[in-house]
Formats: sequence, structure tokens, C-alpha cells
Amino acid sequence: MARAVAIAFGSSIVSAAMLAPAFAQSNATGTIFGQVSEAAGTTVLLENLATGVRRSVTPDARGRYQATSMPPGRYKVQLQRNGAVERSLEVEALVGQGIEASFEAVQTVTVSSVRKTIDVSNTNNGAIFNAKQLDNLPIAQNVGAIIQLAPGTNRGDSRIPGPSFGGAGASENAFYINGFPVTNILTQVGSSELPFGAIANAQILTGGYSAEFGRSTGGVVNITTKTGTNRWEAGASVQYAPNSLRASQKNTYYPNTGSNPKTDGQLYQWNQANKTTSRTVGAYVGGPLIRDQLFFFVAAEQQRSESESVGATTATLNSSGGYTENVSKTPRYLAKLDYHLNDNHHFEYTRIFDKTEANSRYYGWSNATRQRDNVYKNGMSWVNCCGPANAGATDNIFKYTGYLTDKLTLTTLYGKSKTTHVQTPDGYNPDILQVNAPVEAQIPGFAYTTPQTVSGNLPAPGSGDWQRTLRVDVEYKLGNHSLRVGIDRNKVRSVTGESTAGGGYWTYNRYADPATLPYGAQISPAQAGGYGKQGYFATKHMFYDTARPSTDQSAQYIEDRYQATDNLLFSIGLRNEQFTNYNTAGQPFISQRHQLAPRLGVSWDVKGDSSFRVFANAGRYHLQMPTNVARNAAGNTLATDTYYVYSGIDPATGAPTGLVPLGPTVSVSNAWGQPKDARQVAAQNIKANYQDELALGFEKAWSDSLNIGAMATYRKLRSTNDDYCDPRPIHAWAVRNKVDDSHFGFQCAIINPGADNTLLLDIKGDGNLVRVPLTAAEIGLPKVRRTYVALNLFAEHPLRNGWYGKVLYTWSQNKGNSEGQVDTTTGSYQVAVTPNWDHPELMRYSTGLLPNNHTHVVKAFGYYQVTPEWNVGGNLNLTSGRPINCMGNLPKSENPDGQNPAGGYGSNFFYCDGKPAPRGSRGTLPWDVQLGLNVAYQPLFLKGLRMKVDVFNVLNRQTALSVSETYNTGDRIDPSYQRILNRSSPRATRFTLEYNHKF
Repeated sequence: MARAVAIAFGSSIVSAAMLAPAFAQSNATGTIFGQVSEAAGTTVLLENLATGVRRSVTPDARGRYQATSMPPGRYKVQLQRNGAVERSLEVEALVGQGIEASFEAVQTVTVSSVRKTIDVSNTNNGAIFNAKQLDNLPIAQNVGAIIQLAPGTNRGDSRIPGPSFGGAGASENAFYINGFPVTNILTQVGSSELPFGAIANAQILTGGYSAEFGRSTGGVVNITTKTGTNRWEAGASVQYAPNSLRASQKNTYYPNTGSNPKTDGQLYQWNQANKTTSRTVGAYVGGPLIRDQLFFFVAAEQQRSESESVGATTATLNSSGGYTENVSKTPRYLAKLDYHLNDNHHFEYTRIFDKTEANSRYYGWSNATRQRDNVYKNGMSWVNCCGPANAGATDNIFKYTGYLTDKLTLTTLYGKSKTTHVQTPDGYNPDILQVNAPVEAQIPGFAYTTPQTVSGNLPAPGSGDWQRTLRVDVEYKLGNHSLRVGIDRNKVRSVTGESTAGGGYWTYNRYADPATLPYGAQISPAQAGGYGKQGYFATKHMFYDTARPSTDQSAQYIEDRYQATDNLLFSIGLRNEQFTNYNTAGQPFISQRHQLAPRLGVSWDVKGDSSFRVFANAGRYHLQMPTNVARNAAGNTLATDTYYVYSGIDPATGAPTGLVPLGPTVSVSNAWGQPKDARQVAAQNIKANYQDELALGFEKAWSDSLNIGAMATYRKLRSTNDDYCDPRPIHAWAVRNKVDDSHFGFQCAIINPGADNTLLLDIKGDGNLVRVPLTAAEIGLPKVRRTYVALNLFAEHPLRNGWYGKVLYTWSQNKGNSEGQVDTTTGSYQVAVTPNWDHPELMRYSTGLLPNNHTHVVKAFGYYQVTPEWNVGGNLNLTSGRPINCMGNLPKSENPDGQNPAGGYGSNFFYCDGKPAPRGSRGTLPWDVQLGLNVAYQPLFLKGLRMKVDVFNVLNRQTALSVSETYNTGDRIDPSYQRILNRSSPRATRFTLEYNHKF
């Protein structure tokens, strides 16, 4: 009976802690701890029920024991006294979770039990989910959907598709799989993923994480994968979401501006013709290669989506290429080997493959008939390209865990990652230059051809990202102190940028006066003879804007988890981080050293019975800049022109033949492919982006069937990095110091906005750098501001009587003048080089509610086991809309001398109709209401078979999630001001058929 009760109650182990704050014992493991009465002569034996691997620990004099760095899974915990089993219980270790397994004084020989309802061993904030829970909820099959279940998280903007944690920007999060960082290397927006069915545990840390975690001022996503066990198992699944059961997408209309009668209220884009059908197939197999010692697990899936969409707007009656057919495939697989040399030495190898391939074909579209044609115009294919969150990668991860003694544990990890970015137009020949031949520049009788069918720019050849990671963690138990020290280092490099398709282009020209000299030419077309005497010549323009940047990201930390009393736990840590960014030539242009991040956490077991916990944490968190910064700030650009008189045309390439040069190659912008001087790219001793955070909360087991809790959070951004492009303060400095700057042209430099900055500049134009110190007042930018204040409340019904439920409410305010490293208002995902801080005029009236502000959020989800065969689930998300801005022209009254260098930024100022329009002052978007439901059937006559139907956005609320905030086009009101840019996806249905079998 005792065991039956334990099993019934044990099903609530996971659910009770499902959204409880979790202490990060390790970035891929958990901890089992407890109390033993009468410790003399006792040991505690922990056996993994899936693999049979054992670990033995000895309680201290007070009867306390702790087993850290335990792989997630179910464990049998046995109390042995003088070699004989006295008692046993079962618990489940989760990633980053402390789980209690205590043995109180009883007379029975063997008792099965489970831990208390509340985990009192942690001090930070977040959520933990396991595979079974994720399978029972109606959510999309990606990490982003898991994140949205946690408190304090919100979806980001469609133009920068990454989640927001605690008001932070989309580039401020860190993602891990089995302890290895998988965050997008290039932009830090999003991450690579693995087959959804291979996820064992997903820990979502929304703040307060310990010193072992860094490189994040938003949140941490920490995933562990499934592994093989002593029992062979295999399975397969098919998912299908047909377009026939997808609601029609709403059309887009021009807003009523009151100033554009031709377009106000009229159709902008016909979206009802859009279609989407998706399919996902997956399979897995796992088991023992050597029982109790060597295990393997392999999982693979492929998602395939077929869509059709109208890209043309009504601005064009007939659009060539305005209708797109797109096919995307995302193959993913995971392979994992676990080798237990013995109970004290564990080796792991994980390989993850994630790639997104897409192919688009373009056809014509008529807005008059609202029909497409079937005439193929052109096409394009992509691999992990081209946007801020395309981060598919191949990862190889090696890990060792050694339980060297009862008190000493060593963990080491080494991994490598590779990502490629490819964009290939159909019919593209990279060896043929583009041709631009205006009719008026063509020599009569010549046949001008354009064999290169691709125009514009493409990603730089060989674009990709590479990462190597080394991490070492050591933990030692010393009395009431659990001491941890660790080091880690990421070495990252990228090839990024773009180049003209074909490498460049030929432009055919004709001067009315053949004696005219082109820029930089030594002779005129007339002097070159031939057709040059009539003014005809050709220009070969070569262009690329690429970079091969790299970064070093290193950190060291020390942490003490101090059990001050039986009821009071302190977590005291200090992290020191170093970030260095290098340009193409390997020269450092930003070096941020000695970034100290103290962390403090407290957990108080109020009653001493794990039923009521009060916790608090405080800490500082730093964030690095990704490699993409170097493309804009420290890249190498080639832009050259060479002029020729010609006598013929190559019919195969369209290039001129019989060339006579008019002089050497020239570069109008002095861009010869050389990297920028690294010393001039950024301010001296520039500080990193960092944030301070405070949190206070409690969690209480009100009864066996109800847990409640609350947490208050305060976050403040202290410093950020961005580019600054205003030459006026530099010129004023030169005037004050009597320095001739007539030969200097300032472009931009990365600084700390709102602070004093010192630049090194070739201000005299003689190759010698001059130190230019500027105060914050001279620079003219305001101090960076971003504060996030939130109150999270929850009520939870643990999994009892066949059902589980959780309701969360978050009130928050996210206010300031900086979203972070990205800028949702303008849709800029160029991390740390947004337009915001370029000139002081752009920051006037910039303080207000930020884009990631959602004042009210309600989340409710759960599932119910109706019968042994039928299960239903639900997921409700109610989110108040984001604030709306009005971005217009800078009034002439604000620029009386007409010398504003920010004049070229157009409608990018917080002014409308010539009046100030402070950030967020134009109201808010409507509430987004998302309801998902599912029903699953598991027939008893065929164990392992499962059929499920998920319906997303049941109410079909296609809410506006973002709108155009550009008020002016030139001097008139933009016809698209407040036009809807993105809506919630229409109602959709997904069918799942799966079969799992254990041998």
C-alpha cells in the first residue's frame, strides 16, 4: 500500500516543480540531496532506474548528503546501514533541479517515498518541462513554443524572430543543449535546434541564474536530450497540418490616414490566396550496446512545408514575380552515446544536425483578377539563410563527468559547431558579371546581351560560422559549503557580408563630350580612340562588403552554496568575463576585460518541512557582441571602378571586348578591400552591455492539490554598446584644440551611449592617430535607460486525480530609451549598430514604453486524463498589445542652421506633424488571444499507438502584432502609416500518428 501511494503521489513530482524556480546545479544535470537520521554507519546508494548506473555517497556527521551532477532521470535511492538496505524511495532528477530524498526515523524495514512538494534548494527563477508534459500540451514543435509557457516571456517581432525574456531584446538570450552553447553565432537571435521528440528536459531560466551562466541579459534556455537505457525502444511518428483545415489569412488594407484619398482604406495585399501545408516525419531508436555500461540513442525528423503566397501589393496592377511557391525542408537528427567506464566515470558524445533548406519559385500575379499565372519568372534556394534567426548547425559535443570522491566532482566539455549560409538564385553563374546597358549608351549595330540573370547582391561566398567551446567545472563539498569553480571559453569566427552577384557588373556609358574624364581616369574616351571618339566607354565595377571576424569569449566563476542553518540556504557567486572582438585581419577592435558579475541567492524553508519557501536573488549579467558587428563596424569593403573603351561584345557573357583602359583602377570611397583600422572602430576601454537584477518571491503548498506563488522582479540596464556617427563633437574638439581636421571624414564608431568616450582617430589625415576624449555632454546622447518591473503570480494543481493545471498572471512595465542590442521599432537586427544612437536628434523624446512591453499576460495550460484511452489538453495565452510609436521627420525648427547630419535618416525621429511624439505615446495594439486545444487517443488493444489532434488559435483571432510606425514619406504622410505588418497565424489543425515500442 505504501508503494502504491508513493507511485500515485510520485506522478506529481514533475508537475509540482514544473514552473517552480530552479537552481542550476549544472548546466546539464541535477542534484539529489537529503537528510538521514542517525548517520553513523550509513551510505546512500543512488541507482538510475533506466541505465542501472549507481553512485554511492556518505552522509556527513549531521546526516546530510548531496549528490551533484546527476544525469536527469528517475532514481532509486537506498539508505544502507552497515551494508544492509534499510529503506528506499524513488525520485526524478530534472535538469538544473534540486530534488530532496530524505530518510526520517521510522521502524519499517523498507519504505518507498517521494520528495516534498516544494523544492527549497534553489534560489532562481524559471520553469522546467519534460518530454511527457510537452507531448500533452497543444504547442508547436519548437523551442520557441516551450519558452512561451514560462512566466515573463513574450514573442518577439516577426522581423526579429526571437523571444523576449523580462523585457530584454531578442539577441540577449543564451541557448544550451547538453551543456553546449547553441545560440546563433552570427546575430545571437535564436539558436539551432534538435528533433523535438529528442528533448528530455527543457529548463527556461527567466532570471536569477547562478554564476555558472553568463552571456545573457535576457534568459537562458537549457535543454538536455534523451539517452539510451537498458531497455531497447523504438518509435516513429507522422504529423500533418493540411491547408484545407487552415483558416483563410486576413487581407491587409491601407490605414485611413486622412491624407491619402487614393489609398485610404483600400486593399493593400490580397492574403486570402495564401496557402500552407506542413508534414513532419520522425523516428528514434535507443538501447544498450553493453548493458549497464554503453548506451546509444538516435532520433531524426524532417519537417516539410509547402506554401503559396502573394507578395505583390496593389501599388502594381500586374506584378511579375508577385506570387511565390515555396518549399522548405528542415532535416534534424541527434545521435548520443553514453559510456560509463564504471560508476564514477561517465563519458558522453552528442552529435546534432540542424539545417533549413528552402526553394522559392516566382510567378506573375494580377491584382485586377486576383489570380496568378503559371509562367515561371525566376527562383531562389537557401540553406540556413537569410535572416537574423537562421542558425541551423552541426554540433559535436564531448563531455566527461568524474565523481572522483564523495566530495569532489569534475566535469569537462569540449564541442565544435559549424553553420553554413547559402543563397543561390536559379540559373546563377558566379563567373559572369552583371550587365547594365542603357539604350542611349549602346553603340549602333552592337548586340548587347545580359546572360547574368541575377541582379543585386548575394551573401558572400563561403558565408558561415564556426565555434569551439571548452568548459571545466569542479565541485567540492566542504562541511556546510558546496564550492564550485569553473572556466569556459568560446572561440568564434564567421564569414559574413555580401558581394555583387557575379562579383561585379559592367555598365555601358556614353559622354556627350568624349573629352570628358571619368573620375580618376588618366585619359578621356576620345584619347583612347575607336568608339571612344564618339564618347562610348564601359565601366567595370567590382564590389563586396564582407568580413571574416572572430571573437573570444572567456569566463571564470566561483560559487559557494552555503547551508547556513537547516532552513536557510545562501548561494554566493562571482563571475568574471572577458570579450574580445577581432576584425578580418585578426586585430582586436573591442576588448572588454575584468567584467565582474556578483550573484547572490537566498532560499528559506520557512516551516522546515519543504511546504513553504521564500527566496530572493540579486545579480549582475553581462552580454557580448556577436561576430555580425564586425561586418558593419570593422569589415573590409571593396568598391572599385575601371574604365575602358571597347570594340565588341562577347555574346556569351555580355562583357566588352577589345579593351583599352583609360587608366588604373580607382575607388571613389577608398575601399580597396582592406580592413578598417581596428583602433578607430570603437572607443577606448569600452564597457560591455550589462544589467542588474533583483527578485523576491515565495512558493507555498497550500494543500495536496494546490500550490501558489508570487515573485517580484526588477531589472535595470546599466550600459550598452552601439555605433555613433555624428562628426560635430569631433570637429568641435578639433577647433578647441587647434587641430586641422579638414582631411578627416568621420564615419562611425562603437561607443557607450550616454557616457564619456575616448576615440583614437586619424583626425589630421596623416596616418597618425590622435586621442580625442569626449564627455557625455559633448557627445550629446542621453544615458541609456531600460527598466523592467514585474509581478508574477501563479496557482497550480499538481497531477492528481488524472489532471494537471497551471494559471499564471504577469503584470509588467518595460520602459526606457533602448530596447537593447536590436531595434524592433525600425526592424533593425544589426546587433549593436542600430540607427538609434547615431545622432542625438534621433534620441529626442525616445523615453517611453518599449516594444517588448506587454502590461498584462495571462497563461493557462493543462491536461486531463478522461479515461485510460482518452486525454485532452489546453493552452491559453492572453497578452495585451505592445505600444505604438509615431516616427516622423525632424522639424525644421529643431534644425535651424540646416546642418543636421541626421537629415538623411528620413522619418526616423520621435516627431509627428512637427510636434514631439514620445515613444509609445500612440496607444497600444489589441490583446492577442491564443487558445489551443487537443485530444489524444491511445487504444488499449494496441499498446504504444497514439493518435492526436491539435487545434491552434481555435478562435481564429488574427490579431495585429506589429504595425508600420513610419509617419512620413518625404514631406507627406506615408500612406502605410499604422498599416498592419504582422498578424497572429490563422486557425490551424495538426494530426499526429505515432507508435512507440519497448522491447
